[in-house]
Parts: sequence; C-alpha cells; structure tokens
Amino acid sequence: MNYVEIVAAFLEFCLNNGAGEKLFNYCDQPAYDMNTLVFDVYKSLGKTKKYIFYWPYWLGYFGGLCFDLLAKITHRKFPINSIRVKKFCQNTYFTSSRVPATGFIAPVSLEEGIRRTIDYEFIKKVQGHTFKAE
Repeated sequence: MNYVEIVAAFLEFCLNNGAGEKLFNYCDQPAYDMNTLVFDVYKSLGKTKKYIFYWPYWLGYFGGLCFDLLAKITHRKFPINSIRVKKFCQNTYFTSSRVPATGFIAPVSLEEGIRRTIDYEFIKKVQGHTFKAE
C-alpha cells in the first residue's frame, strides 16, 4: 500500500539526491494486514470497531460464484465476483528493503495518509454533494 504524497516525496528525494538509475519496489511501511486497515478506516471515520466478523473463505468464494452466474444471466457487472474474492484473500505483502538505505524519511505516516484519503474521498465529497429531487 502506498500513499501518493509519500511516493511523490520519494521520487523528488531520489531526483534531488542523485539516486541515478536504480530499481525500487516501493511500498509504505508498516505493511497493513486487512484487519489493521479496517480498524484504521473506522477510526478515520470517527467510528469504533471492537471486533471483525469473519466469513469463511469457501462461503465468500461461493457468493462470488453466485454473482458470476447472476452477471452472466443479466449481462451486468457486479462489484463482487469470484476473482475479486480470490484477490482479496491473497497475501500481497511486499517489502521495500532498499528504500531505507537511501535515507528517505516520509513526510507523513501511512496511517495519516489513510486518514487524509478517507477524509477527502468519503467525508468531504459526501458533505459537499447536493442531491437533486427528480
């Protein structure tokens, strides 16, 4: 997971510090597991979450297959399908071990980046949106 402001700051840091031609596998630290991400999103929304309900994988995958069938019948796309369930459940942990060796210090934490993103995308946009009666 990356926050755009941190990635931009890292690119600027590399350009200003003569990094030359190097290949980086960049990801912000700490690496979040899904539970931590859900709790941080809840916290950013000003809500408390004490526990997480877990669906068994087989039940989620079966639900995705049901949406696949429904999509085929109706010729519509749905936000849930079996491929998304598989991707959601895969381990996607990456490490950026070469980034700390450059001396780069992120201007904000990943947690702050998540808070800013939630605030911008979900709180300010929703509050600023006016609904018209049709």
